[in-house]
Amino acid sequence: MHLTIAFLIRTGATLLASATFGLLATTTAMSQPTDVLEVKLALGVADTQFNPTTGSIFQLAEQFGFYEKHGVKVTIVPLEGTPQAVAALNAGAVDVADISIDAALRLRADNDLPIRGFVAVGRGAAFLIAARSDIKTVADLAGKSYAIADNGSLDHTLTQAVLRSYDIPADAPNFVAIGAPDVRIQALAAGRIDATTVSYGTFMSINNPPGISVLVQPDDFSSRSPSLSKFVAALDSTIETKHEALQRFTNALVDASRSMASDPQQWVDAITEARPDLTAENIAATSALVQTRWCVNGCVNPDELEKTVAFSYDNPDFEGVNVIPAEDIVDQSFVSSAVEILGEFKGKTIDVR
Repeated sequence: MHLTIAFLIRTGATLLASATFGLLATTTAMSQPTDVLEVKLALGVADTQFNPTTGSIFQLAEQFGFYEKHGVKVTIVPLEGTPQAVAALNAGAVDVADISIDAALRLRADNDLPIRGFVAVGRGAAFLIAARSDIKTVADLAGKSYAIADNGSLDHTLTQAVLRSYDIPADAPNFVAIGAPDVRIQALAAGRIDATTVSYGTFMSINNPPGISVLVQPDDFSSRSPSLSKFVAALDSTIETKHEALQRFTNALVDASRSMASDPQQWVDAITEARPDLTAENIAATSALVQTRWCVNGCVNPDELEKTVAFSYDNPDFEGVNVIPAEDIVDQSFVSSAVEILGEFKGKTIDVR
């Protein structure tokens, strides 16, 4: 889909009210800044409850005191997908936004919007396609109602990539924008739609009701789509004027991700408390799936970013779009500084830097 600024601003007109999370204190050997800087963050998901993926790190960094530790106050603004998040960013309603990389490419190529990613919170996300059990093959999705967050949202663009990998037209399903992952999976369980793309953890929340099954497994989905699909981005003007605040924000996310990777029980306990709808068995299985996916080094590895950009331009929807080099949509200095400050991560991870 062609993401123009006019479209993004128009779809962003229904921005939801922001939710500010209270900061919790924590003891630390690292000296804390004496001042506190502020960052307003747009997330492309309307539901503020913990998403059972590495994307939960935004809330976990709050809950376990990592924002306070690094001297930054973060206000989270929950929105309906990447288009609204980008609209909020462009309008100055937020400082940073967690958006899809292909959207950033579009904005640089089509509108010359000075936008750059500087840290990511997920790599190799465990998405899957869930569908009614009578839908036996991916080709059977043609003409079926398929729930997405919004046109141009991450789940939408990744689903289209997976469909193309099966030699199926990207517009074969009847895409219906209905919002957050939990809303989509509940709509599927209730029989209101035929299929949707959600994370493994979100699928597990419906506890295997009859008539619903996984059509494309997480490993298959990951192999057919970019392993790095989103990053947290800001306008060049914000990077210049709020550089120290963004650095502290990056430090907090990387530090929190390392803590979850080193002690997975923290994540299990947090999700257990925040998501009583998930069974202990499902939480344990999800924890094992995300264990090596935490962005312990910021997840903007240049090689992976190059692959994502190349993947985007292989998309038929990008035909005729000006080619933007990967280095033009990223600022590596923030994660480089975070790694220097925090030191080398010693554990097992796919986030190699």
